[in-house]
Amino acid sequence: MVSATSLQAQMDQKVREIKEAVSGVSEQQASRRPAPGEWCVKEVLSHLSGRETASFRDGLNIFLEQDTPEMDLTPGDPYYSPQREKLSCSELLSKVEEQYSGIGKFLAGLTEEQLARKAHIAFLKETPLGEYPTLAQWASAIMNFHLNEHINQLRNLCK
Repeated sequence: MVSATSLQAQMDQKVREIKEAVSGVSEQQASRRPAPGEWCVKEVLSHLSGRETASFRDGLNIFLEQDTPEMDLTPGDPYYSPQREKLSCSELLSKVEEQYSGIGKFLAGLTEEQLARKAHIAFLKETPLGEYPTLAQWASAIMNFHLNEHINQLRNLCK
């Protein structure tokens, strides 16, 4: 099983990669969509910031608060509200950094027992992770799949 401090180190690395990917991007470039229906840099950062009413961290807390909670997630929502559209790229990046650095600290403070708690995430049923991942598996999947995908997307958008 992966350790809590290892999860924090991985999360901190992902935050650095996100910051590096968007470093030097202009506001104009950050707002430009590469093609109709595709996300711009600001939309990716908004998506990574999560909902305005609840953070990704809130979703991790549910593992600790309930026994095998049902997590109803909607993949692919950019959460790009009119309020977020008005924010600068650096303001959105700051929200992403705050969210994921906080998650890293949260993960670092968990015990092995807490990291082994499970939730039911139906849309993962057909994945190698399965629909009942542990908190550690879910956090690792977010970093190694979700964040990696968006880091690559940001790198391509910022070329």
